[in-house]
Amino acid sequence: MPQRTTYLNGIRPLLVGLLLLAGWLSVQLWQAGAREQALFRISVTVSPAESGGYAASGSFGQSGQSSQSGEFSGEILKRMDSLPGLRRRWALYCADVEIEIDRYHTAAELFGIELDEYPLTIVKSAGEKQAGLRPTLIVGEGFFDRLSDEYGNPISERQAKILKEQIAFLAVRLALQGAAGATGISKGVEEKDVRAGGRGKDVFQDAEFLGVAEGDGIYMDADRMCRWLAQMGLPCEIRRVELEIQGERNVQKAQESLEKAGFAVLTAS
Repeated sequence: MPQRTTYLNGIRPLLVGLLLLAGWLSVQLWQAGAREQALFRISVTVSPAESGGYAASGSFGQSGQSSQSGEFSGEILKRMDSLPGLRRRWALYCADVEIEIDRYHTAAELFGIELDEYPLTIVKSAGEKQAGLRPTLIVGEGFFDRLSDEYGNPISERQAKILKEQIAFLAVRLALQGAAGATGISKGVEEKDVRAGGRGKDVFQDAEFLGVAEGDGIYMDADRMCRWLAQMGLPCEIRRVELEIQGERNVQKAQESLEKAGFAVLTAS
């Protein structure tokens, strides 16, 4: 009996270790299974190093090439639809803009989206707005913290909070960066709105906010944005694509395929 007791005492740590290992492996397998069922968001743009024009390779090659401006062609979008695990795809129109609120301003990238389809979480509404030619914007919560005054001083936290609370009444002005220098003055915008020097090539016109959303982006309804750009004789270009993919391994495969083709891929946290 003493020998048996000694034997059991000797193997007890081993048994405990095996049980712990089995439990750990079970957790890892469960987590791996959960990751393969989870949905992931990735953002795809043309890599800055490639934006001067390139021949895409791999599954995005041949006729699916990017334009020199970094625009996504219809062929590339179709090829993205065949990525493994793809659940949803959003094509975003993009434009570089300048936004003014009172004495504050900021440069930003504006995204044209399908408001009924793109997953925005609105945290504050500016109320109903009448349809018209005036551009209407939805801005992320972080937008107001990026503003600076005419001297380049960043906005205070208190003032940013005040502007956010008053979005329904703010006088907003929007300009496409360099639009006047490239294409002339847009319809409905007077010569006096064109500034001299610095940001002077930008043509400012009245705009308004629709609301504030989670995140940092700045958005406009896709159709309205295309009409706004058309006023200045400019095309509406898809320069960013966001994908929702199911499964961690599918995300890795998609990222490898897209990066091989010369795209920049950012995985949302």
